Amino acid sequence: MTSPSRPLIALAAGGTGGHVFPAVAVAEALARRGADTMMMTDRRGARLLSGASFSVLPAGSPFQRGLLRKARAALQLGAGVLIALAMLRRRRPAAMVGFGGYPSFAPMLAARLTGIPAVLHEQNAHLGRANHLLARWCGHLALSWKGTRNLPDKVMHFVAGMPVRAAFLDIEELSDRDRDTMELTIVGGSLGASVFATMVPDALAQIDPALRAKVRVTQQCRAEQVDMLQARYRDIGIDAEISTFFDDMPDRFAKSDLVISRAGASSVAELAASGRPAILIPFAGAMDDHQTANARQLEAAGGGICLAEEELDAAALAARITSYLSDMPTLAAMGHCGRSLAAADAADTIAGYALDLATSSGSRSA
Repeated sequence: MTSPSRPLIALAAGGTGGHVFPAVAVAEALARRGADTMMMTDRRGARLLSGASFSVLPAGSPFQRGLLRKARAALQLGAGVLIALAMLRRRRPAAMVGFGGYPSFAPMLAARLTGIPAVLHEQNAHLGRANHLLARWCGHLALSWKGTRNLPDKVMHFVAGMPVRAAFLDIEELSDRDRDTMELTIVGGSLGASVFATMVPDALAQIDPALRAKVRVTQQCRAEQVDMLQARYRDIGIDAEISTFFDDMPDRFAKSDLVISRAGASSVAELAASGRPAILIPFAGAMDDHQTANARQLEAAGGGICLAEEELDAAALAARITSYLSDMPTLAAMGHCGRSLAAADAADTIAGYALDLATSSGSRSA
């Protein structure tokens, strides 16, 4: 039973960092406000939640191709709904916050079936198919960006911003002073970007040797690319740390002078919050091309540049890297401009909205 003094708020998030990390940020804000939380995700999301309390639900994408895959996804979603219903009836949260992705389908549907008030957060500048349906179910939608496209009718929405963990907001501004070592960080989303493993080292091999000698690389990649990347950087004389996943990204960004990244909403928001300049290369296959829309937000603020992957090669990327790493005042200015896009109060705004929903629902049921 939920205690009035410490309300319990459920959080439902898809299995990628773009969904899970905003949920973690809101959970932090709820804890600061004296609320308890229960996190619900799938097995992929569980990998990102070490040290946190969470429940794992079966989930599958209803948008897969093929009758057999769709049938399997339907069974997984059905099982997830039953498990979520049992959990919600047992623990009786006062409200739920959803963060999109198909693993949030089951908890959000279970909330609707049990009458638990819910608000959904949309990370991207284009509302995706899953969230379009979920928003109509819960009736309350928190947006990350002004002008978000594809909004459903008759849904109460407001711009909260993109929640990021407090550690990103605490990073000091980038210095404009020259230094002996330049830190270049390359990240590519939850699974890494395959193209970065070839294009980035090829580009670095083409920059001036004097500048290349100053560069230190931190790069996320796919598991099958780790050995190849380490050997490639060794061959071109660059000190590099390669891993499939870094669980200390606030510290990594704090040390970075320049970041090369995909343009998932969470990545863009974390770059803005940390004040780190970026070369953004959106994933062209992202649904509704939402990564380009995200990247354009940071570019418009002056915090980075958006480059289309299909128009980019190693030589062009080498020219960009050389231009930026040779001009620390410009990099520092970009980081400062990018910070204007950060929504420092986003997590607290969403937490407050969820608690207001819980309070109003409690008043109606009293």
